[in-house]
Parts: sequence; structure tokens; C-alpha cells
Amino acid sequence: MEARSLGAGLLVALGVLAGCASSTSDRWAKPGATEEQVNRDSADCLAGAQSVAPGREGPRMLVNQDRYRQCMANRGYTSGPTR
Repeated sequence: MEARSLGAGLLVALGVLAGCASSTSDRWAKPGATEEQVNRDSADCLAGAQSVAPGREGPRMLVNQDRYRQCMANRGYTSGPTR
């Protein structure tokens, strides 16, 4: 039961991170996709668009927005303004 709870928490955290990766004015939509599927696909695309760069205060995570958006588009999603 704890593993399931941990997995769900991780999925939520990845969804939040993925939301941060996309523009705050974008909402991804795909006909027939559940919210869970959108979050999972977004997290997968986010993982593929991230890289670590050195910085003065230590390594920092960068997100290639173009790569993220292209990944979502390749999976059949379209973006539009949030409501």
C-alpha cells in the first residue's frame, strides 16, 4: 500500500513539474485523453526535455521548452489558452 501511495505522489509531483515546464498560458488537450494520461505524457516529455547545467550555486535543471512542446505535439496533443 505504501508503494502505491508513493507512486501516486510521484506522479502528482511529476505532473506539477510538467505544468511548470509548459507555458502558464498553455493547456494541453487530446481527444479522449484522461487527465491521468495527459499528466503521464507531460511528465514523460518533461523528462526528455530536461538537462542539468553547471551554475555558480551548483547544478541547475533546465527545460528545453521547444523539445517539450514538440514531444507533446508528437503524442497528438494541442495547446491552447487556459480557461
